[in-house]
Amino acid sequence: MSQEGRGVRRVDRRVRRSRRAIIEAFERLIMEEPLERITVSRLAREADVDRKTVYQHFGSIDGLLDAIAEETVSELLDKVEDATRERVESGGDVTTLRAFFGALADHLSENVVLDQRYCEHVPADLLLAHLARPLIRQIVDRGFVSGELAAGELEPLLVFELGGLFALYRWWLLSGSAVPLPELTARACLLAERGVAPLLGERDAT
Repeated sequence: MSQEGRGVRRVDRRVRRSRRAIIEAFERLIMEEPLERITVSRLAREADVDRKTVYQHFGSIDGLLDAIAEETVSELLDKVEDATRERVESGGDVTTLRAFFGALADHLSENVVLDQRYCEHVPADLLLAHLARPLIRQIVDRGFVSGELAAGELEPLLVFELGGLFALYRWWLLSGSAVPLPELTARACLLAERGVAPLLGERDAT
């Protein structure tokens, strides 16, 4: 490999390291402080970088939240694709929706305390907005939704479903509910698959 190629790799590693350091610093701060108290200056001190580096990577705290949401959604949907492919190849009965809820439950079980602090320290509407944008885009880009729906029909349906899902898991994280996560996930999946009518004792009239 040429000197130039090795130099690019070293730069890439430094970029990834500083980016990761900033994200990890933000996660430490959000564990203790509400979002409005976290400034670029404070974040830079926590990450041991200068303010210019934060701006170069993310532009602002809002840009950092976008990047964290994008990374979280990518990891989640990568797991959905892997689970769907593996179970189909092995002859298992799996749907994309069930794989999604399984991946979501795994993520929450691994990050309960951090996710609780996000829910406590970031306004709910802001947190939902940051998560919904990449989730809707990637769901469409990865082909998880029917191609029969026009864009104008698809987006409000996804916003509706994701809003309810976000509210449910936010309630679970903040309420100290005794409902086990697998049970909550099974109920959420049932609601997504069948709607609320079966839970209310209503039957299809057709």
